[in-house]
Amino acid sequence: MSEQEFDVQQTHSIERWDRNKLIVQSAGRGWSTLYAAVATVNSWSGILKPTGHYCIGFCLRGPAQLSVRLANQPDAQESTLSPRRFLIIPADEASQWSRRGSSEMLMLYLKRELIDSVNKDVFGRSRVNLVIRLGATDPLLEQLALAVLEALQNPTLATTPVFVETLAYAFAAQLLKAHSVDAEQDPPTLACYENFRSNMARVQDFIDRSLGEDLSLEIIANQANISVCGLKRLFQRHHGTSPHQYLLERRIAKAARFLTETELPIAEVALETGFSSQSHFATAFKKKIGLSPKAYREARGSELSMNHDAFSVQQALA
Repeated sequence: MSEQEFDVQQTHSIERWDRNKLIVQSAGRGWSTLYAAVATVNSWSGILKPTGHYCIGFCLRGPAQLSVRLANQPDAQESTLSPRRFLIIPADEASQWSRRGSSEMLMLYLKRELIDSVNKDVFGRSRVNLVIRLGATDPLLEQLALAVLEALQNPTLATTPVFVETLAYAFAAQLLKAHSVDAEQDPPTLACYENFRSNMARVQDFIDRSLGEDLSLEIIANQANISVCGLKRLFQRHHGTSPHQYLLERRIAKAARFLTETELPIAEVALETGFSSQSHFATAFKKKIGLSPKAYREARGSELSMNHDAFSVQQALA
């Protein structure tokens, strides 16, 4: 899969229209399989041309009345898009839209290469056939969307390639599992998907609970009941990185939280997150974040004290 950033030019750029107001976007973050933006989207009507990539729009605040008609369908769908509900914009078909009302929206575009890869590798399907939703709910997609939203808000903490690619992969898998025309007709591949998700969830939970310990690949592999070689292939195929790099990313993310949310000495933060020494921690942290642990703590402390009006996940659900 391409490492090149998912360019806004490959999207509908709805958040950049003159009538709308862009709040935050992922452009410039280096995200390769997912593009995300938060914007205030106002009333409009018109045709959206196909981009080749699926778009999922989550309503964060403010309801709107929507109507959509696909180019190959005679009748339009109509629904109220209220907070915590989502829509799907088709990838390969033009669609006629009408919106009445202003909403704060999280727009997520998933790279077509990712959708095709998950569809083939996890579900064994050769053709993507998503249902075009309008005002639907999905608790898992909601949680994944909020994780993307948090990543947009905290560019230093959680937007590393491993973290975002993991979210994008999980997003694609849930879309194809729960919102595909073929889902109910394919129980064997769903069982395969559930087994994969269970194993990966177990491994990721184990890693997060054991970040302060000396974790070998053998110990991690045992959590998924696979060999070390199998573990490496699993992470490379589904996360695009090695288990070692994934573990390092998680340790850095936890250390960053300690630095901003606690007053633990830096040496103790290093110990709590599994680094062999303070110098090893400082080197790894600066390489990933761009600041030393001390400078990061000071910068984040100053930012948090000044930024009382920052958009937050809690506000999004208010």
